Amino acid sequence: MPTIAMVGDIFLQEALPPSAELSAVRALLRSADIAFGNLEAPVSDGGTPIDKWINMRMPPALLTDVADMGFDILTLANNHLWDFGEVAFFDTFRHLRAHALPYVGAGANLDEAWRAEILPVEGYKVAFLGGTSTLGPGSAAADGRPGVAPIRVAESYHLDPLASLEQPGSAPYVFTRAWREDLERAIAAIDAVKSEADFVVLALHWGVPPFWRSRFQDGLADYQIEVGHALIDAGVDVIVGHHPHSLQAVELYRGKPIFYSLGNFIFHHSQGPVRETPVSRSAPYSVNVDRRNRNWAETVIALAEIGAEGKLAYALQPALLDDAGNPQLLTGAEARAVIERLDAMSPRVDIGFRDGQGHLHLS
Repeated sequence: MPTIAMVGDIFLQEALPPSAELSAVRALLRSADIAFGNLEAPVSDGGTPIDKWINMRMPPALLTDVADMGFDILTLANNHLWDFGEVAFFDTFRHLRAHALPYVGAGANLDEAWRAEILPVEGYKVAFLGGTSTLGPGSAAADGRPGVAPIRVAESYHLDPLASLEQPGSAPYVFTRAWREDLERAIAAIDAVKSEADFVVLALHWGVPPFWRSRFQDGLADYQIEVGHALIDAGVDVIVGHHPHSLQAVELYRGKPIFYSLGNFIFHHSQGPVRETPVSRSAPYSVNVDRRNRNWAETVIALAEIGAEGKLAYALQPALLDDAGNPQLLTGAEARAVIERLDAMSPRVDIGFRDGQGHLHLS
């Protein structure tokens, strides 16, 4: 049965160890016909860090480990690809081509950033696209300007006078909506490729990490529902989300799954420049992330299986990152606990557990 494996964020800072745990993950990805993930940093030894909180960069030699894990295609649309400027940005393309790794989500201009890559799998054609709603300064592609494929977001804030009277200092509610022109450009990219492919897979870097959300606004941002539904309406078969560095809800919309966040897949501790708190020169707040929280370490590998008559089914393999940020497959009660937690946070889909994996009920 043809299978597409989809994972979350990939960021290496050192060579992967020859462990039995990683060998099992590698075997799972290699057993898939196509493996797809988000490369969370530029691949370069050059460039200059731009003015932002965290600047991430991956040594080119480590792309050998990424390819060896079994990846066939990567999305580059994220808030870190521009972290070391234009030099490292274009270095990334060169190094990926040298390792025969196709990519989507970034380019020398907006058309290239929204270019689809089509890969064959046992008589089917699968189109891949990448976009991001989380953007580093100056990183959005435009006509005649390099960058990542953007779906930018506008924010507005609601203050409740009665709540503020009783609870002064409370956080406002944050309303979000996608930029209409960006959403229309994404839909145009889908329209351009859907007639050429049997399936369309779209990766989106979006959402809000847990420590950035107020307690009463936990979960998905408004724009994620808007964008996810619009792109499914346009013809996408599955949306693969990442950026919050933790698992988020799965939704079934018009029979098509939206994985709002698969969490981290391989995520090493950054060795690049990190600004001390506050977050930026103008920010009045600081961030303290408890990396020991298990929620940061749990992830799933989504497996899209192409069955009879081109019907898709979805299995979810739970995994857990170790202290170094490398994944290991979970089994038994630990695997079940991850799937049950994911099911509990996903009221718009039923996720069952059998044979050590989660399974989406599509009907």
